[in-house]
Amino acid sequence: MAFSFGQVFIVFVAAVCTIYYTGQAPKFMKLASEIVTGKKGCVPVRDIDFVTIHYFDVRGRAEAIRLMLEEAAIAYNETNFTMDTWPEAKKKGVASGIYTFGQVPAITMSDGTSLVQSQSIAQYIGRATGMQCDCESLHYCDVLARGAEDFRSKMSKILYDPAFSRDMRNDYIMNTAPMWLTYFEKLAPSLHKQETAPYFADDHLTWVDFIVFDLLDANVEFAKYDMGEPLISILDPYTKLNTFYKKFQAMPRVAAYLKSPRRRPYKIPKTPPPRVKPAST
Repeated sequence: MAFSFGQVFIVFVAAVCTIYYTGQAPKFMKLASEIVTGKKGCVPVRDIDFVTIHYFDVRGRAEAIRLMLEEAAIAYNETNFTMDTWPEAKKKGVASGIYTFGQVPAITMSDGTSLVQSQSIAQYIGRATGMQCDCESLHYCDVLARGAEDFRSKMSKILYDPAFSRDMRNDYIMNTAPMWLTYFEKLAPSLHKQETAPYFADDHLTWVDFIVFDLLDANVEFAKYDMGEPLISILDPYTKLNTFYKKFQAMPRVAAYLKSPRRRPYKIPKTPPPRVKPAST
């Protein structure tokens, strides 16, 4: 039995209206996107073949980017700077347009595309690799990422303070970090969810998971960095965060990178001078 064009059109319109008015449109569009592109997440972009990271030879704000490239098995190299070589490199990079705001990290790709701002870079890599957040959770991912940046800035503030001291370190470990870790513990996936999907957003790995892991890792390393003060296992009181941290570390490609010579050692800008011992009487 043949159907006329008009009949087919009416059925199509009815199906579209049903999807729309039953609130299933986002799910339908998500499924269609995954079928067409083979990638999870909102508005995927084309694959990335090769990346050059422009940054200093430290972990810093480039580490989450490195972790994402490792997990996605994307080949990359680095252009690293020292404090002596950076001023001239910055001048050239600003002139060429690669360092849009005179800052790094920046990345350049084999197709000529360049990007700056660490979280924007991470999100773009997520879109290219199926590690982007779903469209309906973009706002939540943005909240998590911006919160992570606020938390990160608290550590940066003291580390780059010319007057950085052991007392400042201890105040951060005992007061600032616990406050922010408590915030993130509330947002962390439940232990039940982490049994099958240990992710902060959606049911799959996203760029936000890398941002949060890198943030937690920086705090873990800082708390156990030997400055002559008591070393702290800073995540122990936070069961959900600690579970997420350990599960993320155990992902095969991430674990291989963390154990490899490609992983930079943890450093801080300067170690504060030792405490002055009171004179003996």
